[in-house]
Amino acid sequence: MTKLPPLNALRIFEAVARLQSFTKAAETLYLTQSAVSHQVRNLEEHFGFPLLVRSQRGIALTPEGATLQHCLRDALQQISDTCEQLSQRQHSIRIKSPPSIAVRWLVPQLQDFKAQFPDLDINVSTVWEEKPAFDWGLFDLAIQYGEGDWPGVNIELLHREVLTPVASPALLKGNTQLSIEQLADYTLIHTSRDRHDWQLWLGTPWPKGQKELLFDADVMGIEAARHGLGIALVDPFIVQDALGDGSLITPCSRTVPSGKGYFLVLPPHDRHLRRVQPLVNWLQQAV
Repeated sequence: MTKLPPLNALRIFEAVARLQSFTKAAETLYLTQSAVSHQVRNLEEHFGFPLLVRSQRGIALTPEGATLQHCLRDALQQISDTCEQLSQRQHSIRIKSPPSIAVRWLVPQLQDFKAQFPDLDINVSTVWEEKPAFDWGLFDLAIQYGEGDWPGVNIELLHREVLTPVASPALLKGNTQLSIEQLADYTLIHTSRDRHDWQLWLGTPWPKGQKELLFDADVMGIEAARHGLGIALVDPFIVQDALGDGSLITPCSRTVPSGKGYFLVLPPHDRHLRRVQPLVNWLQQAV
């Protein structure tokens, strides 16, 4: 590997090349003009060829100097951008979450968190993953749906899922209580393609001839139920607002645990734990 020249000399050369002046570079870097000139000369000795052409009119870049200046400009800008991002991360937390819990529960709760921690910014990214990938360079903690059996990470249970039917009052037309047999008269909304949830709740194979509507996300199934398209099977935890304002009701008293839940997933290292701990504590209390 080629030995790198002193990084300080590279930084000084970039300023001289950009400003086309030893004097302006010295003023910008708070150095003497002789110190700037000395560093550039040392850099030229390192390479064994001139980087600048000096004349009474000023200075000009040699072809080699122009190539180096172009590289240094991009590299220093990238370093500056990265340092800015790292600095901002001290005041922000990046969360990855499934769309359902982010839209239906997390976002409505964030106003309370911001009231308690006004100087801490929260960035939420939503993604649905059957096999979660934990890239700790992209986020600081995750809310993950599943069985909580992911190796190599720190896991804390946030909420254990239970399932119950929900429907629009307009769909039921005043019939606020339904028996399992009466469900056959309605369209049942799936929020997973395997139709596993309804079969789990019914305790039987899928009824032959049953009317159904299929979505691949809870948030769409919930909205379909709110618009009277059928009866969805969801966790009351993520429809608290709709149950509270009456846009959804629970026409069956039966609830069934799914065996899954929502978990807080933290990186295996603890170097950012102090920064995210206030949010972790708040999430656990908010549930």
